[in-house]
Amino acid sequence: MAGKDAVERTVYAVAFGNRAQPYEWQLKLAADPLPSALIAPTGSGKTAAVTLGWAAQRLHDPENTPRRLVWCLPMRTLVEQTANELRAWFKRLSVSASLEDSGALPRASDIHVLMGGMGSIEWLMAPERPMVLVGTQDMLLSRALMRGYASSRSVWPMEFSLLHHDVQWVFDEVQLMGAGRATSAQLEAFRRNEMLRAMSDGRGPGRPCRSLWISATLRPEWLETVDHRPPTEVMRVDPTLTNDTKLRDLVQAPKHLRRAAFAPQSSKVGDEGEYLNRLAASVVNGHRSGHMTLVIVNQVRRAQRLQSRVRKLLANQKEPVPRLALLHSRFRQADREREMAKIRGADGRTDIIVIATQAVEAGVDISAAVMFTELAPWASMVQRFGRANRRAEVERGADVYWIDMLRHLSSNDSRAKRHAITLSKPYEVDELREAREELADLTDVAPIHLPPPLAIDPPLRVVRRRDLDDLFDTDSDLTGFDVDISQWVRDADDTDIRVFWRELPVTSNEPPKPSASELCAVPIGLAKKWIDATRRLAGAALFVQDPQWRRQEDLVTAGAPGWIPLREDPWPGMTVMAAIQSGGYREDLGFTGNRRHIPTQVGSAPSGANPVESAVRPSVGESEGHDDDSMSETGRPVPLSDHLRQVAHEALGICEALGLDDATRVVVTRAARWHDLGKAHEVFQDTMRRGLNGHRVPEGVLLAKTVKRNLRHNRAYFRHELASALAFLAHENWSRDADLVAFLIAAHHGKVRMNLRALPREVGPREPERRSARFARGVWEGDRLPALELGQGDVWKGGELTLSVMDLGLDETTYESWTERTRELLLEFGPFQLAWLETLLRIADWRASSMEASGG
Repeated sequence: MAGKDAVERTVYAVAFGNRAQPYEWQLKLAADPLPSALIAPTGSGKTAAVTLGWAAQRLHDPENTPRRLVWCLPMRTLVEQTANELRAWFKRLSVSASLEDSGALPRASDIHVLMGGMGSIEWLMAPERPMVLVGTQDMLLSRALMRGYASSRSVWPMEFSLLHHDVQWVFDEVQLMGAGRATSAQLEAFRRNEMLRAMSDGRGPGRPCRSLWISATLRPEWLETVDHRPPTEVMRVDPTLTNDTKLRDLVQAPKHLRRAAFAPQSSKVGDEGEYLNRLAASVVNGHRSGHMTLVIVNQVRRAQRLQSRVRKLLANQKEPVPRLALLHSRFRQADREREMAKIRGADGRTDIIVIATQAVEAGVDISAAVMFTELAPWASMVQRFGRANRRAEVERGADVYWIDMLRHLSSNDSRAKRHAITLSKPYEVDELREAREELADLTDVAPIHLPPPLAIDPPLRVVRRRDLDDLFDTDSDLTGFDVDISQWVRDADDTDIRVFWRELPVTSNEPPKPSASELCAVPIGLAKKWIDATRRLAGAALFVQDPQWRRQEDLVTAGAPGWIPLREDPWPGMTVMAAIQSGGYREDLGFTGNRRHIPTQVGSAPSGANPVESAVRPSVGESEGHDDDSMSETGRPVPLSDHLRQVAHEALGICEALGLDDATRVVVTRAARWHDLGKAHEVFQDTMRRGLNGHRVPEGVLLAKTVKRNLRHNRAYFRHELASALAFLAHENWSRDADLVAFLIAAHHGKVRMNLRALPREVGPREPERRSARFARGVWEGDRLPALELGQGDVWKGGELTLSVMDLGLDETTYESWTERTRELLLEFGPFQLAWLETLLRIADWRASSMEASGG
């Protein structure tokens, strides 16, 4: 490998295609491990600096550089743009003859987007591969708290594990993170403490996991929390001290500031309408032909109404008429991409008027010659100014007009205060007043003229370590609900649900699964109003997933299998399926909540997926149904002994590829040998035999996989992995030393983990002699498993299963309860390490199933 400096320059030259030269500070960032905080001017190339700096580190020091780079972005409008840029860079890097990659860098296909939707979890399949994840704050932090929004409950532990192990986190635009800022700092503190504890226990620190916070307006003290100290490894990019003329030009590019001559008189409908009329006229009249005009308002509703007014004015103009684009957070993917394509100038045109909300503040690489912006908090105003004359290319500089939303509301009477609160939303009135004071004496808002950032209020709610331990239990409560993590993800008034629309009823017996292209984010407050109004409509219907759904059971004729009517208020992160007749969405405006706006159905998933694809793509194969074993439907019969051997082989391969210690290899591979013993149960074997679909299998051969899909077990909620874990503990005479392997066995589908109890709808044996038997997850006291050789000297001699381990307190046979055993495992290993071990076995099982489905 060439020297560090050569590697850094080569990485930039290849990634940029020799079209641009890196700044000196970018090369410096690539020379050593990334700092904890980066403060650099808007437009100075922070995304490239961090991404390619990490790539250079991966090349010359892979052992000490995390395999996964995670870009956590505050807004979904940035995600696809960032991911596409990264794919282009790594595509060039992966085919370059001038770099000795040796598998140290991700390929373009290793750039994954996490932005909602249940489509792909391919990023979970290869923990040994370097990769980059790009996602929104909601998607990433919810997964880092083991409650992934719009994600399957069964994969929550895997997502959690791979976001806390061997990861370089990057939190972009810290000032926009709200409650997530403190959460990101707390999680970093928890990981550091766990690393120190592991070292003191003699387990070694494991692979590195670090965090980097970046912004043009960052102050390190913003990252101080109860468990996290402000970062001391801070890199500051000061353009006034550099010899780089290009960087100096960027921070000095003129942006002439004026206060607009108009502002809303009040929040009354008529006054707001008059304000939007004047704003629309000013935008059209002030537009510079051949350039971009950017208008930023603080509320989506205002943006939608302004767009309609500007469109009408442009319709009366003679050619050439500038294009018109609308950008906010309440679009479905295809509609958002259409608007972004306009903004990026997909057809080569730059003559455009863009009406946007806060969605344009961070990271969107656009440069306007004219800007109108409503007054916002100072940190947001700085970000908005960064979208004007961004590349110092606008002759005579950009014209920036700020609209004083509090101009006519200076009095202290109660009526004026109410209007001020409404007009300031989603911000606080005091935040706007502080920003107005900063703007009072400014005539140019080029970065070099801006005052330092203001203080940010400390977080009101902070996730603590005990909260994280509680979240490790992924079971819902007896009513079907989960811990609300929204207070730690975003500020309380800035949380979303996700909605998709379908033609109902669904005739298939497969539960509908929304694709990312269908989902639309809706703020929780607006969602409540829309849901309340929708419930009163004839023909309208709203549904949520049924956590206890069984295949072909309780079909909802008005809706779809696996979904039940939404009867409660929405909670953050939930996914709602709406009948098309419910309305609320228009393709050119996004979500409006207007029942007369009927959306078209887009991107619906097929009612029945190919069984081979289901096994290859576990995001499809892993169903929410408690007794669903879709991963056992591979299109071909597979003997149980063959499957156990294959999974053990895959587990060992993963451990070797990751360079894990011998103790970890022993635990994971032993769990692999035992993980599916419960499939020898007569309930499971009956299902496998019914699914052979004409294939012949010798009598007495136990099956792990079958041909036909969409089968259900004849015993409700049967979970074979629970039977496997009970058999293993019995084999080990219920020794506490067996607890870790038993947990991994039980947890390998994510459906039996910390608790062992019957489900609310579950019933036990009906035979008189067994009515008093314990039961849980379809396993009944006294069930038998036949003898089976498991390999490497492990043999199950056959016998009955006991469930006294589900009872709290000491039992003469099973000793401590399952709950006590799992809680002590969590205390001993911590959530990050325990989830990591759990994930290794699950990946081995997925890979083996994938090979079996393809005939490998």
